[in-house]
Amino acid sequence: MYSLNNKTILLSGSGGFLGRELIKQLIKIDKYNIIAVTSSESDLKKIFKNKSNLRILNINSWYDEVKSESNIDIFINCAFPRSSKPAELAKGLDFVENIVKQALRLDISNIINISSQSVYTQMKKSLPDERFEVAPGSLYGMAKYASEKIVANLCENANISYSNIRLASLTGNELELRMTNRFVKQALIGEKIIINGHGQKISYLDVRDAAEAIITMLTKLGKWNNVYNLGNNEKYSVSYCTSIVLSGL
Repeated sequence: MYSLNNKTILLSGSGGFLGRELIKQLIKIDKYNIIAVTSSESDLKKIFKNKSNLRILNINSWYDEVKSESNIDIFINCAFPRSSKPAELAKGLDFVENIVKQALRLDISNIINISSQSVYTQMKKSLPDERFEVAPGSLYGMAKYASEKIVANLCENANISYSNIRLASLTGNELELRMTNRFVKQALIGEKIIINGHGQKISYLDVRDAAEAIITMLTKLGKWNNVYNLGNNEKYSVSYCTSIVLSGL
């Protein structure tokens, strides 16, 4: 059963890479109730079974199920298409606008929107911080910045606390598309690792660290900056990453 003394968090995009990690960490903390909204309801219920402080609701019906409740304290939006297709990005922006408006109708007074460091130009050699000029180099980056503006305008008009988190590229055991994960997989099965462009540098953020940082924000309600960059402070060459992988065998 939910504890009435706990803070209640509404989480969208809860079936995604970051959303699942947030749930994994939040359910271990006694002071939070979680309402997880997802389009993959059955899959998420298989992963998180019989958790007393977790409700999993379908994205198409969640609002009707919770609209009579007035005790939701925080909304975290992780939902957005990872796409370069204009039609999908437009749908993503419509979704952000609609779900933030629904959150405001529920009198939720603290909103965190997960954005991306794709809002910055990818040509800069140094790691971005909040002082960098916004200069998206892709449709995805432009759409992410548009999502930030939607959240900012709606929350400022409602005079509530909000923050847009510009997230670095995430990595983790479940994300096989990252080159570092592919290196590990190749090394474990004895395949040769071939590197093109030894000077290329990468900077990933472990999804566990990203979730922990966002959860830390929940202890500072009403004291957020409107924009944060969340990422790794270091860049590493592909050659260095390969050497670390091989040295661990």
